[in-house]
Amino acid sequence: MLKVGHNTELCKVGVLGGGSWGTALAIHCARLGHDTVLWARGAATVDSINLRHENPQYLPGFPCPPALTASCDLEGVIKRSELMLMVVPTQYIVATLGEAARALRPHQILVSCSKGISLSSLETVDELLQGVVPYEFRSRLAYLSGPSFAAEVATGQPTAVTVAAKARKRGGGERGPDDQLAARVQSLLSSPRFRCYRSTDVVGVEMAGALKNVLAIACGISDGLGFGNNARAALITRGLYEITKLAVARGGNPLTMSGLAGMGDVVLTCTGDLSRNRTVGLRLGRGERLRDIQASMGGAVAEGVPTAVAIRTLARKLGVECPIMEGIHRVIHEGANAQEVVTEVMSRELKPEVAPDIIRGVLTNNGGTNSNHHNHLLECPARSDPAFPGISGHPNPATLANFSVDRSGSAPTTGIQRNLPDQRRLNSIPGQLASQVYPRSPPSID
Repeated sequence: MLKVGHNTELCKVGVLGGGSWGTALAIHCARLGHDTVLWARGAATVDSINLRHENPQYLPGFPCPPALTASCDLEGVIKRSELMLMVVPTQYIVATLGEAARALRPHQILVSCSKGISLSSLETVDELLQGVVPYEFRSRLAYLSGPSFAAEVATGQPTAVTVAAKARKRGGGERGPDDQLAARVQSLLSSPRFRCYRSTDVVGVEMAGALKNVLAIACGISDGLGFGNNARAALITRGLYEITKLAVARGGNPLTMSGLAGMGDVVLTCTGDLSRNRTVGLRLGRGERLRDIQASMGGAVAEGVPTAVAIRTLARKLGVECPIMEGIHRVIHEGANAQEVVTEVMSRELKPEVAPDIIRGVLTNNGGTNSNHHNHLLECPARSDPAFPGISGHPNPATLANFSVDRSGSAPTTGIQRNLPDQRRLNSIPGQLASQVYPRSPPSID
């Protein structure tokens, strides 16, 4: 690697995904001087980037640096790269990486830039990747999230994001978590126009990034119905509270929800005109049908549509009350009348604004320590982050009783076991619904 400036190294970067977000990140990396290759599934996209220096299907009108090249050879891009950015829709991560994951080597770093939860298993992107990559590579995974529209990153507008990677114990008696991997990615991707902060709260960052897309659809529906600023502000605030409850139930740090991956991304996606999820909500609120909206998107994805299914099921399994998320699922996937859903949500039993258990979770140790470091559902590395000295403890394991986890102490498996019997997996989701939400042909991601 070549050292440039005070903290930026030049390396070989592979961007896995040729949608608008993948293209924007590839443009950013090439602009930094990294030797960047973008992998795209479609030959037309690859040819256009290589010959005309543009991705006309997913990011039209934004020129790519001449040094940026594209390829259809996934395994070849993986083998040549030192840093890889995974930018494909969540529902296709396993199918896309597949056998090519065998090409990963321990010196490489894989950063997921996708936001969502698996429809079939309720796993986060981290849990999906843990089940795909080689065992020795699992400590080389990081996650990028935050308020970042592709078009603005591509044009070099000032942007700030969070890079999260799980903490490792320090040696030699040093105190505090080892965030060396997150710091390395932070250094490689930061620029005067793209500032990366780092975190060890992978669960919190991922949950916030996935759930905010559903909330953006809710805000779009509200705007499409003609509701005012009061309604939007209430949706954002109470929706973020539901996101916080779910993140904490999975082991996330509640303070992460006030950062870039939480509040920052929520505000951007729920109010910005470039938000694909908000646009879907706007059109739903104006009376369009979901299938017609999706058909007009040219293969691009609003991750909030499938994530709404996963969130509803996840919230029920965890026993977390999420009336806004539940209502949005009913509108999107059950054809419920949005006006009636609003009335139902507003007419529920009157309650305190913040539940006592959330307050205790922030201020006290509410669950003791977790001795099983392979249990992805229970671990919460950010709780010991020196940036949050007042935070300690973990969620009550009883809230996760419906999940199957590995307590054997052997090589870690994914937090939610893939071999659960069918009757224990997404009982409320008919098989045809998943196929309607996502077609067989993998689309792009914004």
